[in-house]
Amino acid sequence: MGTMHLSDIFTQALDGYQQSYRMSLQQHRACRSILACRTGKLGYQIWQCNHCAKQIRIGCSCRDRHCPRCQGKVTQEWVEKQSKQVVTGDYFHLVFTLPHELNVLAQHQPNAVYASLFKSVWQTMQKFTAKRYGRDSKLGMLSVLHTWGQNLGQHIHLHCLVPAGVLNREQRWCVHKKRYLYPVKALSAVFRGKMMALLMDKGIDLNTLHLPEKWCVYAKQSLHGTKVVLRYLARYTRKGMMAESRLLSYSNDKVRFKYKDYRDNKHKVMTLESHEFIRRYLLHVLPKGFMRIRYYGFLANACRQKKVASIQKQQGIVPKEAEQEEPATNGSTWPCSECKLGHLMLSAIELPTLRTMPFVNTT
Repeated sequence: MGTMHLSDIFTQALDGYQQSYRMSLQQHRACRSILACRTGKLGYQIWQCNHCAKQIRIGCSCRDRHCPRCQGKVTQEWVEKQSKQVVTGDYFHLVFTLPHELNVLAQHQPNAVYASLFKSVWQTMQKFTAKRYGRDSKLGMLSVLHTWGQNLGQHIHLHCLVPAGVLNREQRWCVHKKRYLYPVKALSAVFRGKMMALLMDKGIDLNTLHLPEKWCVYAKQSLHGTKVVLRYLARYTRKGMMAESRLLSYSNDKVRFKYKDYRDNKHKVMTLESHEFIRRYLLHVLPKGFMRIRYYGFLANACRQKKVASIQKQQGIVPKEAEQEEPATNGSTWPCSECKLGHLMLSAIELPTLRTMPFVNTT
Protein backbone atom coordinates (compact mmCIF):
# COMPACT_ATOMS: atom_id res chain seq x y z
CA MET A 1 0.00 0.00 0.00
CA GLY A 2 1.39 3.40 -1.01
CA THR A 3 1.69 6.48 1.13
CA MET A 4 -1.63 8.03 2.08
CA HIS A 5 -2.05 11.73 1.35
CA LEU A 6 -4.25 14.42 2.82
CA SER A 7 -5.52 15.17 -0.69
CA ASP A 8 -7.00 11.63 -0.84
CA ILE A 9 -9.32 12.55 2.04
CA PHE A 10 -10.13 15.99 0.62
CA THR A 11 -10.92 14.53 -2.81
CA GLN A 12 -13.57 12.20 -1.43
CA ALA A 13 -14.99 14.16 1.50
CA LEU A 14 -14.55 17.90 0.87
CA ASP A 15 -17.68 18.38 -1.27
CA GLY A 16 -19.84 16.84 1.44
CA TYR A 17 -18.08 18.87 4.10
CA GLN A 18 -18.88 22.14 2.30
CA GLN A 19 -22.58 21.31 2.36
CA SER A 20 -22.53 21.25 6.15
CA TYR A 21 -19.83 23.76 7.10
CA ARG A 22 -18.97 27.30 6.06
CA MET A 23 -15.40 27.89 4.88
CA SER A 24 -13.43 31.12 4.79
CA LEU A 25 -11.77 32.34 1.60
CA GLN A 26 -8.38 31.33 2.98
CA GLN A 27 -9.62 27.83 3.78
CA HIS A 28 -10.99 27.49 0.24
CA ARG A 29 -7.65 28.56 -1.19
CA ALA A 30 -5.69 26.17 1.01
CA CYS A 31 -7.94 23.26 -0.01
CA ARG A 32 -7.61 24.03 -3.72
CA SER A 33 -3.84 24.20 -3.39
CA ILE A 34 -3.65 20.87 -1.55
CA LEU A 35 -5.94 19.19 -4.09
CA ALA A 36 -3.87 20.48 -7.03
CA CYS A 37 -0.47 19.70 -5.52
CA ARG A 38 1.61 17.35 -7.72
CA THR A 39 -1.36 16.42 -9.90
CA GLY A 40 -0.16 18.23 -13.04
CA LYS A 41 -2.75 21.00 -12.71
CA LEU A 42 0.07 23.33 -11.71
CA GLY A 43 2.36 22.14 -14.51
CA TYR A 44 5.06 19.51 -14.72
CA GLN A 45 8.77 19.30 -14.01
CA ILE A 46 10.77 17.36 -16.60
CA TRP A 47 13.68 15.43 -15.11
CA GLN A 48 16.32 13.82 -17.33
CA CYS A 49 19.11 11.36 -16.57
CA ASN A 50 22.55 12.76 -17.31
CA HIS A 51 23.74 9.33 -18.41
CA CYS A 52 21.01 7.52 -20.37
CA ALA A 53 18.77 10.53 -21.14
CA LYS A 54 15.69 8.87 -19.56
CA GLN A 55 12.98 11.45 -18.82
CA ILE A 56 10.20 11.52 -16.23
CA ARG A 57 7.41 14.07 -15.63
CA ILE A 58 6.51 15.09 -12.08
CA GLY A 59 3.61 17.34 -11.16
CA CYS A 60 4.63 20.68 -9.66
CA SER A 61 4.00 21.26 -5.96
CA CYS A 62 1.71 24.01 -4.65
CA ARG A 63 4.17 25.29 -2.01
CA ASP A 64 1.25 26.26 0.23
CA ARG A 65 2.33 26.48 3.87
CA HIS A 66 -0.71 24.42 4.89
CA CYS A 67 0.14 21.55 2.53
CA PRO A 68 1.98 18.70 4.31
CA ARG A 69 3.63 17.51 1.07
CA CYS A 70 5.41 20.82 0.50
CA GLN A 71 7.15 21.34 3.85
CA GLY A 72 10.15 19.00 3.57
CA LYS A 73 12.25 20.87 1.00
CA VAL A 74 11.14 24.27 2.29
CA THR A 75 12.28 23.24 5.77
CA GLN A 76 15.66 22.07 4.51
CA GLU A 77 16.27 25.30 2.60
CA TRP A 78 15.20 27.42 5.57
CA VAL A 79 17.42 25.59 8.06
CA GLU A 80 20.42 25.91 5.75
CA LYS A 81 19.83 29.66 5.62
CA GLN A 82 19.42 29.91 9.42
CA SER A 83 22.60 27.91 10.08
CA LYS A 84 24.64 30.96 9.08
CA GLN A 85 22.83 33.19 11.58
CA VAL A 86 22.67 31.08 14.75
CA VAL A 87 24.26 32.38 17.94
CA THR A 88 26.70 29.79 19.28
CA GLY A 89 25.88 28.69 22.81
CA ASP A 90 22.94 27.49 24.86
CA TYR A 91 19.31 28.28 24.11
CA PHE A 92 16.22 28.37 26.29
CA HIS A 93 12.95 26.95 24.97
CA LEU A 94 9.80 28.48 26.43
CA VAL A 95 6.17 27.75 25.50
CA PHE A 96 3.41 30.30 26.18
CA THR A 97 -0.09 28.79 25.95
CA LEU A 98 -3.43 30.58 25.69
CA PRO A 99 -6.31 29.18 27.76
CA HIS A 100 -8.88 27.27 25.71
CA GLU A 101 -11.51 29.85 26.70
CA LEU A 102 -9.98 32.06 23.97
CA ASN A 103 -10.36 29.43 21.21
CA VAL A 104 -13.71 30.67 19.90
CA LEU A 105 -12.46 34.26 19.89
CA ALA A 106 -9.43 33.13 17.87
CA GLN A 107 -11.71 31.50 15.30
CA HIS A 108 -13.64 34.73 14.75
CA GLN A 109 -10.80 37.25 15.18
CA PRO A 110 -7.58 35.33 14.45
CA ASN A 111 -5.51 38.36 13.50
CA ALA A 112 -6.31 40.15 16.75
CA VAL A 113 -5.66 37.14 18.99
CA TYR A 114 -2.51 35.86 17.28
CA ALA A 115 -0.92 39.32 16.90
CA SER A 116 -1.65 40.06 20.57
CA LEU A 117 -0.06 36.76 21.56
CA PHE A 118 3.20 37.59 19.81
CA LYS A 119 3.27 41.12 21.20
CA SER A 120 2.37 40.19 24.79
CA VAL A 121 5.04 37.48 24.95
CA TRP A 122 7.74 39.84 23.66
CA GLN A 123 6.66 42.59 26.08
CA THR A 124 6.82 40.07 28.92
CA MET A 125 10.33 38.97 27.97
CA GLN A 126 11.49 42.56 27.61
CA LYS A 127 10.21 43.44 31.06
CA PHE A 128 12.14 40.62 32.76
CA THR A 129 15.28 41.33 30.74
CA ALA A 130 15.23 45.02 31.68
CA LYS A 131 14.78 44.16 35.36
CA ARG A 132 17.71 41.74 35.41
CA TYR A 133 20.21 43.28 32.98
CA GLY A 134 19.21 46.93 32.71
CA ARG A 135 16.84 48.93 30.59
CA ASP A 136 19.09 49.17 27.53
CA SER A 137 19.96 45.48 27.40
CA LYS A 138 18.68 43.59 24.40
CA LEU A 139 17.49 40.01 24.35
CA GLY A 140 17.08 37.91 21.20
CA MET A 141 14.06 35.71 20.52
CA LEU A 142 12.65 33.57 17.75
CA SER A 143 8.96 32.78 18.21
CA VAL A 144 6.76 30.35 16.31
CA LEU A 145 2.97 30.15 16.45
CA HIS A 146 1.31 26.74 16.74
CA THR A 147 -2.47 26.54 16.89
CA TRP A 148 -2.84 22.75 17.06
CA GLY A 149 -2.35 19.81 19.34
CA GLN A 150 -1.40 16.28 18.31
CA ASN A 151 -5.07 15.34 17.87
CA LEU A 152 -5.61 18.41 15.60
CA GLY A 153 -7.67 20.10 18.29
CA GLN A 154 -7.30 23.83 18.84
CA HIS A 155 -4.35 24.44 21.16
CA ILE A 156 -2.87 27.91 20.67
CA HIS A 157 0.68 28.33 21.91
CA LEU A 158 3.90 30.12 21.07
CA HIS A 159 7.26 28.35 21.00
CA CYS A 160 10.12 30.71 21.87
CA LEU A 161 13.82 29.98 21.36
CA VAL A 162 15.98 32.43 23.31
CA PRO A 163 19.82 32.56 23.18
CA ALA A 164 21.34 32.38 26.67
CA GLY A 165 22.73 35.90 26.74
CA VAL A 166 22.00 39.57 26.11
CA LEU A 167 23.71 42.56 24.51
CA ASN A 168 24.16 45.29 27.12
CA ARG A 169 24.20 49.06 26.63
CA GLU A 170 27.80 48.93 25.37
CA GLN A 171 26.87 46.11 22.94
CA ARG A 172 28.91 43.62 24.96
CA TRP A 173 27.74 40.02 25.01
CA CYS A 174 26.69 38.96 28.53
CA VAL A 175 26.21 35.22 28.95
CA HIS A 176 23.23 34.04 31.00
CA LYS A 177 24.77 31.55 33.45
CA LYS A 178 21.70 30.24 35.27
CA ARG A 179 20.06 26.96 34.30
CA TYR A 180 16.72 28.68 33.78
CA LEU A 181 15.91 31.96 32.10
CA TYR A 182 13.18 33.55 34.23
CA PRO A 183 10.72 32.07 36.80
CA VAL A 184 7.79 30.60 34.88
CA LYS A 185 5.17 31.53 37.51
CA ALA A 186 6.19 35.17 37.32
CA LEU A 187 6.30 35.01 33.52
CA SER A 188 2.80 33.53 33.51
CA ALA A 189 1.31 36.32 35.63
CA VAL A 190 2.85 39.11 33.54
CA PHE A 191 1.97 37.36 30.27
CA ARG A 192 -1.67 37.05 31.32
CA GLY A 193 -1.91 40.72 32.23
CA LYS A 194 -0.32 41.97 29.02
CA MET A 195 -2.34 39.66 26.78
CA MET A 196 -5.62 40.72 28.35
CA ALA A 197 -4.67 44.41 28.16
CA LEU A 198 -3.88 44.13 24.44
CA LEU A 199 -7.17 42.37 23.69
CA MET A 200 -9.15 44.96 25.63
CA ASP A 201 -7.32 47.73 23.76
CA LYS A 202 -8.74 46.17 20.57
CA GLY A 203 -12.25 46.57 21.96
CA ILE A 204 -12.74 42.92 22.94
CA ASP A 205 -14.90 42.32 26.02
CA LEU A 206 -13.26 39.60 28.12
CA ASN A 207 -15.73 39.67 31.04
CA THR A 208 -17.96 37.02 29.47
CA LEU A 209 -15.14 34.56 28.82
CA HIS A 210 -14.41 33.58 32.45
CA LEU A 211 -10.66 33.31 31.88
CA PRO A 212 -8.63 31.29 34.41
CA GLU A 213 -6.38 33.05 36.90
CA LYS A 214 -3.34 30.93 36.07
CA TRP A 215 -2.02 30.67 32.51
CA CYS A 216 0.49 28.10 31.34
CA VAL A 217 4.10 29.01 30.62
CA TYR A 218 6.35 25.99 30.25
CA ALA A 219 10.15 25.96 30.22
CA LYS A 220 11.60 23.05 28.28
CA GLN A 221 15.09 21.66 28.76
CA SER A 222 17.85 23.99 27.58
CA LEU A 223 19.40 23.31 24.17
CA HIS A 224 23.15 22.81 23.86
CA GLY A 225 25.03 23.00 20.58
CA THR A 226 24.33 24.51 17.18
CA LYS A 227 23.20 21.23 15.61
CA VAL A 228 20.63 20.66 18.34
CA VAL A 229 19.31 24.20 17.92
CA LEU A 230 19.00 23.76 14.16
CA ARG A 231 17.16 20.49 14.65
CA TYR A 232 14.71 22.25 16.96
CA LEU A 233 14.35 25.09 14.47
CA ALA A 234 13.34 22.61 11.78
CA ARG A 235 11.00 20.75 14.11
CA TYR A 236 9.14 23.69 15.58
CA THR A 237 9.20 26.32 12.85
CA ARG A 238 8.36 24.66 9.56
CA LYS A 239 6.38 21.56 10.36
CA GLY A 240 2.68 21.71 9.59
CA MET A 241 -0.21 20.59 11.73
CA MET A 242 0.07 16.98 10.58
CA ALA A 243 2.75 14.96 8.82
CA GLU A 244 1.20 12.56 6.31
CA SER A 245 3.24 9.73 7.83
CA ARG A 246 0.77 9.87 10.74
CA LEU A 247 -2.21 9.03 8.51
CA LEU A 248 -3.09 5.34 8.79
CA SER A 249 -6.28 4.76 6.82
CA TYR A 250 -9.41 6.31 5.35
CA SER A 251 -12.39 4.02 4.86
CA ASN A 252 -16.13 4.03 5.59
CA ASP A 253 -15.94 7.81 5.93
CA LYS A 254 -13.55 7.52 8.89
CA VAL A 255 -9.94 8.72 9.19
CA ARG A 256 -7.47 6.94 11.45
CA PHE A 257 -4.21 8.64 12.44
CA LYS A 258 -1.46 8.37 15.01
CA TYR A 259 -0.94 10.93 17.73
CA LYS A 260 0.98 11.35 20.97
CA ASP A 261 -1.03 11.85 24.14
CA TYR A 262 1.13 14.15 26.28
CA ARG A 263 -0.92 13.37 29.37
CA ASP A 264 0.77 9.97 29.62
CA ASN A 265 3.40 10.37 26.82
CA LYS A 266 2.03 7.39 24.91
CA HIS A 267 1.46 7.04 21.18
CA LYS A 268 -2.16 6.26 20.32
CA VAL A 269 -4.53 6.00 17.36
CA MET A 270 -7.50 8.33 16.91
CA THR A 271 -10.49 7.74 14.63
CA LEU A 272 -12.55 10.69 13.38
CA GLU A 273 -15.41 11.11 10.96
CA SER A 274 -14.04 12.62 7.74
CA HIS A 275 -15.96 15.88 8.19
CA GLU A 276 -14.68 16.30 11.74
CA PHE A 277 -11.14 15.56 10.57
CA ILE A 278 -11.40 18.24 7.85
CA ARG A 279 -12.98 20.71 10.28
CA ARG A 280 -10.12 20.28 12.73
CA TYR A 281 -7.50 20.56 10.00
CA LEU A 282 -8.97 23.77 8.58
CA LEU A 283 -9.08 25.35 12.05
CA HIS A 284 -5.37 25.96 11.65
CA VAL A 285 -5.39 27.77 8.29
CA LEU A 286 -3.87 31.17 9.06
CA PRO A 287 -5.14 34.54 7.82
CA LYS A 288 -3.64 35.71 4.54
CA GLY A 289 -0.17 37.18 4.95
CA PHE A 290 0.05 36.39 8.68
CA MET A 291 3.64 35.57 9.67
CA ARG A 292 3.76 32.64 12.09
CA ILE A 293 7.55 32.92 12.54
CA ARG A 294 8.87 36.17 14.00
CA TYR A 295 12.21 37.45 15.29
CA TYR A 296 12.80 39.97 18.04
CA GLY A 297 15.58 41.92 19.72
CA PHE A 298 19.06 41.34 18.32
CA LEU A 299 17.63 38.53 16.17
CA ALA A 300 15.25 40.89 14.36
CA ASN A 301 15.57 40.77 10.60
CA ALA A 302 16.80 44.35 10.34
CA CYS A 303 19.90 43.78 12.49
CA ARG A 304 20.38 40.01 12.93
CA GLN A 305 23.31 39.57 10.56
CA LYS A 306 25.27 42.45 12.07
CA LYS A 307 24.49 41.61 15.72
CA VAL A 308 25.20 37.88 15.37
CA ALA A 309 28.52 38.64 13.69
CA SER A 310 29.41 40.97 16.58
CA ILE A 311 28.49 38.30 19.16
CA GLN A 312 30.53 35.65 17.35
CA LYS A 313 33.52 38.00 17.24
CA GLN A 314 33.28 38.54 21.00
CA GLN A 315 33.03 34.78 21.50
CA GLY A 316 36.24 34.34 19.52
CA ILE A 317 34.49 32.52 16.69
CA VAL A 318 35.95 33.19 13.26
CA PRO A 319 33.16 33.40 10.66
CA LYS A 320 33.49 30.78 7.95
CA GLU A 321 34.48 32.08 4.58
CA ALA A 322 31.78 31.96 1.97
CA GLU A 323 31.88 28.52 0.48
CA GLN A 324 31.37 27.96 -3.19
CA GLU A 325 28.00 26.53 -3.98
CA GLU A 326 28.15 22.89 -4.85
CA PRO A 327 26.45 21.57 -7.95
CA ALA A 328 22.87 20.55 -7.38
CA THR A 329 23.47 16.97 -6.42
CA ASN A 330 22.10 16.95 -2.89
CA GLY A 331 18.34 17.10 -2.57
CA SER A 332 17.98 18.32 -6.19
CA THR A 333 18.81 15.04 -7.95
CA TRP A 334 18.36 11.33 -7.37
CA PRO A 335 19.75 8.15 -8.95
CA CYS A 336 18.26 7.00 -12.24
CA SER A 337 16.24 3.80 -11.82
CA GLU A 338 16.78 2.88 -15.48
CA CYS A 339 20.57 2.82 -15.92
CA LYS A 340 21.51 3.07 -12.22
CA LEU A 341 24.59 5.04 -13.25
CA GLY A 342 23.40 8.59 -13.83
CA HIS A 343 21.31 11.06 -11.87
CA LEU A 344 18.00 12.65 -12.78
CA MET A 345 18.34 16.41 -13.11
CA LEU A 346 15.74 19.10 -13.72
CA SER A 347 15.79 19.97 -17.43
CA ALA A 348 12.53 21.82 -18.12
CA ILE A 349 9.18 22.94 -16.72
CA GLU A 350 5.86 22.58 -18.53
CA LEU A 351 3.50 25.39 -17.59
CA PRO A 352 -0.16 24.52 -16.95
CA THR A 353 -2.86 25.57 -19.38
CA LEU A 354 -5.34 28.21 -18.27
CA ARG A 355 -8.09 25.59 -18.40
CA THR A 356 -6.44 23.28 -15.87
CA MET A 357 -4.68 25.84 -13.65
CA PRO A 358 -6.54 26.35 -10.35
CA PHE A 359 -6.31 29.40 -8.15
CA VAL A 360 -3.47 28.58 -5.79
CA ASN A 361 -2.86 30.11 -2.40
CA THR A 362 0.74 31.29 -2.06
CA THR A 363 0.62 32.60 1.51
